[in-house]
Amino acid sequence: MAAPRNESKLGLAAGLAVLFIFAGTLVVSRMGAINTLTIYDVTALRFGIAAICVLPFLGKVDWSQLTWRRSATLAIVGGAVFALFLLGGFVFAPVAHGGIVVNGAMPIFAALMTWFLFQEGLGRWRMAGIALIVVGVAATGWDALEFGAPGQWRGHLLFLGAAACNSGFLTAVRGWRIGALEALTAVMGLNALIYLPIWLLFLPSALGQAPWQEIALQGIYQGVIAGFGAGFMIAYAARTLGSTRQAAVMSGAPALALLMAIPLLGEIPTWISIAGVVIVTAGILVTLGPRLFRPTPRTEPGPS
Repeated sequence: MAAPRNESKLGLAAGLAVLFIFAGTLVVSRMGAINTLTIYDVTALRFGIAAICVLPFLGKVDWSQLTWRRSATLAIVGGAVFALFLLGGFVFAPVAHGGIVVNGAMPIFAALMTWFLFQEGLGRWRMAGIALIVVGVAATGWDALEFGAPGQWRGHLLFLGAAACNSGFLTAVRGWRIGALEALTAVMGLNALIYLPIWLLFLPSALGQAPWQEIALQGIYQGVIAGFGAGFMIAYAARTLGSTRQAAVMSGAPALALLMAIPLLGEIPTWISIAGVVIVTAGILVTLGPRLFRPTPRTEPGPS
């Protein structure tokens, strides 16, 4: 019994690490969007460095999982398009809004995609959770329109694009049963091959003017920690904790990001943002329903 118990503890540790990494990604992305580097530079650092990290593991990739159609789909929805939506949103809106809209909209998009593609019923719990999430996201939108800086609504639209991309990526990985390493290889490899030349030749860059500390922060955090390391940790956590419990752990990301943004960025949330975080977090948990309290099957499939 000791081995499964230790594995569960390691799974919980991995799940909590992913929670902190994702919340930190929201804060670091906001830093990248409002400082010297352009959002195109940050995106290039993310995929260029993550692609280098993947190189030593190419010999272990199950290439039979990666047809060109699958690889291209994963690279589009999980790559530079997603990153530019997220970073572009943070040009206009604060961390609290990004956490609420991205994390809140993802279960909605995921439910719609799985209903359309896999004919999964939404169910009462999921519908109730989605209703709560809509209320929380709508409150955040009202906060931006009534009390926020001009143009914050543009950030919200971009956050919705990021949520749709990430939901599409996770739905595709699930539907095709693609392993974590294979998904990382498709996303990082193709984006490095296609996006980096476009960035070098055509997109605005401030890489030469940015302080080395800013470049190092974005490169290490976006490329090594968030782009590469988190993919393996979330796969391990989902396999040991179960995907439902991992989703429950991740529901804390909006609140954690909001708290981190106070000392790191000086972004003091409004009471509406705080209410939005609470409502969206509750909605995410409600969408999981009774599954959250069921024992995790030892044989539950997960990314490899």
